[in-house]
Amino acid sequence: MHIGTMIARLRSWFTRLPNVWRLYPPVLVAVSASPAIVLGTLGFGARPSTQRLHLRDLFRDGRRYYIQPVPDGFRMTSNSRQASGGRRRRTRVAAVLNGTFSGAQAGDITFVRLRVRMSMGYFLSGLLIPAFITSIIFYMPWGAPTFFTLSALLFGLSLAAHRLNAALQATEMVYFVRKVFEDLPQPEVMPLGAETPDVVLRTEAETRYAGFSEQWQKFYEQKTEK
Repeated sequence: MHIGTMIARLRSWFTRLPNVWRLYPPVLVAVSASPAIVLGTLGFGARPSTQRLHLRDLFRDGRRYYIQPVPDGFRMTSNSRQASGGRRRRTRVAAVLNGTFSGAQAGDITFVRLRVRMSMGYFLSGLLIPAFITSIIFYMPWGAPTFFTLSALLFGLSLAAHRLNAALQATEMVYFVRKVFEDLPQPEVMPLGAETPDVVLRTEAETRYAGFSEQWQKFYEQKTEK
């Protein structure tokens, strides 16, 4: 099998992992701007500047954001400066944010759907150290229950730590997008009137009475048919 095909299948399998690996719930943001303006605003906001001091918290600890345009949206990653090891050393990319545009044809309102997942490379890196240690303890004179318990503990702790780090990056990126979008015009949501032909408002008592009336009518029809 070709290497590219294997990577594509692995990536497809990775994106179908259970919801337990979801880093952040899906987010839908609406702005009164075209997709081109949305992308330009994101790229402009990703560059630190003394002229935008209201966004300074987004770049704390040397955090940087990398935006890549894709068809119908964009892909974003982020990392920050490591606490030790010098300024040039940066943390790994742990999460990937995918933004999808929709609704741009209806007026000038663009809906941006944000979904975040863990980076496949970062996920696989969480298996390397547990796998190496497991290969060592395999030759220890311990019983099978002890071996499997220690192996499960190693893999569980490593993956949990990687997931928490990825979730932190995901939260930072979603916060960045929300904060940057505050500079764009926000769409006006027209409230529904209290009384319209298409909306019927019932009180709790009226709802109960309506349900009782329907059940009584069914009971009456059953008895009269006999």
